[in-house]
Amino acid sequence: MSPKTLTGAELQLDDGPARDSELFLVDGNNLAYRAFYALPEELATSEGFSTNALLGFANMLFKLLADYRPKGVAVAWDTRPVHRTELLETYKIERKPMPDLLREQFPYFRPIVEAFGYRNLEFDGWEADDVIATLAHRADEAGIKTTVVSTDRDAFQLVSDNVALMMTPRGVSDVHVYTPERVELRLGIRPEQVPDFIGLKGDPSDNIPGVPGIGDKTAGQLIAQYGSLEEVLAHVDDLTPARSKAIAAHTEQALGAKQLATMRRDLELDCDPAELVLSPPDRSQLKEMFRRFEFRNLLNRVDELDEALPAASLKPTGVEVPWREEASNSLLLGHGPVALSGENGRIAAAAGEEVVVSPRPARLEGELVVHDAKSLRAEAVDDTMILAYLIDPGRAGYELDDLAAEYGVELVPVPEAEEETAALVRHAAATLRLRDPLLERVRERGEEPLYREIELPLTEVLAAMEAAGVKVDTYRMGEITARLADRVEELEARSYELAG
Repeated sequence: MSPKTLTGAELQLDDGPARDSELFLVDGNNLAYRAFYALPEELATSEGFSTNALLGFANMLFKLLADYRPKGVAVAWDTRPVHRTELLETYKIERKPMPDLLREQFPYFRPIVEAFGYRNLEFDGWEADDVIATLAHRADEAGIKTTVVSTDRDAFQLVSDNVALMMTPRGVSDVHVYTPERVELRLGIRPEQVPDFIGLKGDPSDNIPGVPGIGDKTAGQLIAQYGSLEEVLAHVDDLTPARSKAIAAHTEQALGAKQLATMRRDLELDCDPAELVLSPPDRSQLKEMFRRFEFRNLLNRVDELDEALPAASLKPTGVEVPWREEASNSLLLGHGPVALSGENGRIAAAAGEEVVVSPRPARLEGELVVHDAKSLRAEAVDDTMILAYLIDPGRAGYELDDLAAEYGVELVPVPEAEEETAALVRHAAATLRLRDPLLERVRERGEEPLYREIELPLTEVLAAMEAAGVKVDTYRMGEITARLADRVEELEARSYELAG
């Protein structure tokens, strides 16, 4: 009698075995497809570009570094499967073509991998699983603790004392990690018997035919009992008449299916698992990508990666901004755009590479670029808050510091200043630097006429309305307030009465 097999949920598979791993080998195509189908297709940028697969993919890559802190990560990609199509012309022939929304996202997966400091791997004529199998086998022989990341059940065959398998049964970030013992509990067979198992049952997802009428349960029982497909074939006369007839009639098909399901571990790859060492993440590139795809949660967490991998070799996180104080701000008298910020009767003006802080003059004149012209009471040629609004009208807010972080504008006032002055300097310098990239995005969307002819002129009208205010009949307002308060009391009393 074969042992009872358990589902992943019944096994309660934690990720403990993966936390000891030095190396992670990721099936890139597999993870991309998994992310695409796990997250809703409606996930898209404000410009309508679908990002569901990219978001799930990036979340997993982030998780690998932040949670497991490996020494190396490599992502393998499929090329044309020459080896398997030579064995079976119909291999994967019935697999549906890549969905259009996923195809549009595909060019951005590899750059994301590189930005994380991971390695992209692909070798002509071989699928990702064969590349991973070869590298996992080499790592196993070298005693390197390794975790393979894939949802392909074929990958169960790679599991050993040194190699674990991480699967994502729900979504992308919810993981189950398999060891040899856990594979046996799940399938009722040992990892090395998985190709024999597939030889009997086949794999419809790859168009690999097995023995008609033999499913997971029967295949698992037979392989557990006899040890291999070849031994099952040798004892075919001992089986029930129905099984014996089916297997005997499809012997060559079963052996061919096993061969197709066996991952190659002997590829001549110019790649040493011990040399797959992480490079420092390119935080500026990650921030640019996350900003572009509007992954705000990941964008706000990029700096967490420093804890997982020291970022000593990264570019400086802040650009030094020289500043000085003047009684009358000389930059306002110059030519060309000047970015302004203001607070508590003071302004900071930024032009070129310098910032000048001064008392606010009675009138602000010049070619001014500001962030929220309405609150600053300034007549501006450009307003970065309005530009940001036109790019993403659905945002909850348009704080300048948040926008600066999203666009990689990290500034450090020099010399140091107390916080209020430092904020003035940062905001003026950030406004100047954000103007061009924001304006470029508005132009790409064809919304510059809306910006120039409606939104920007309207700020002066709104500012005048706020300055003038509105008249309120305070007596009448008091009457309305009292009447509403009475009504609230009545409803509250009635609610308690109905609720007992």
